[in-house]
Amino acid sequence: MARLFSIDRKIRFSHCDPAGIVYFPNFFDMINAAVEDWFGDAIGLPFQTMHLDRRMGFPIVDTRCQFVRPCHLGDTLVIELGIARLGRSSIQFAIRGRVGGEEKFRADHKVALVSLDTFKSMPIPDDLRARMQPFVKAP
Repeated sequence: MARLFSIDRKIRFSHCDPAGIVYFPNFFDMINAAVEDWFGDAIGLPFQTMHLDRRMGFPIVDTRCQFVRPCHLGDTLVIELGIARLGRSSIQFAIRGRVGGEEKFRADHKVALVSLDTFKSMPIPDDLRARMQPFVKAP
C-alpha cells in the first residue's frame, strides 16, 4: 500500500472571500505548498537545496482541481498527497483536501523535472526516485 504525505493548514482570514470561505485560487497555493513540504519533509530535498545547490526544479505542467465542499475560516484543512504516476521526468500527484471526514477538494497536479541551467527536461535522479517510490499508488 502506498504511503500518503499529510499536512495540516489552518484556514486563515487571508485565504477567504467576504463570505468567509476559501477563495478558490488559494487552494492552488496550498497544493503547491504541500508539494514543497513533501519534497522537504518526506523526500529530504528542501526546495532551497533543490534549486540552489542541485540546480533543478519541478515546474507545474498541468493542474486541475474539483471543489467538493467549501472550506471556512477557522477550519483545519488536512491535505493528503500521493503519487498517481511516477514518470521518467514527471510526477503526477493525487492530492485530496478534507476537514474532519468531509472531502473538500481533489486535485491532479503534474510537475516535471528540469535543469535550472538549461530549462530542459531531465530524468528524475535515482536517489530521489527511490525516496519517491513508497508514495506511488499501485495501478
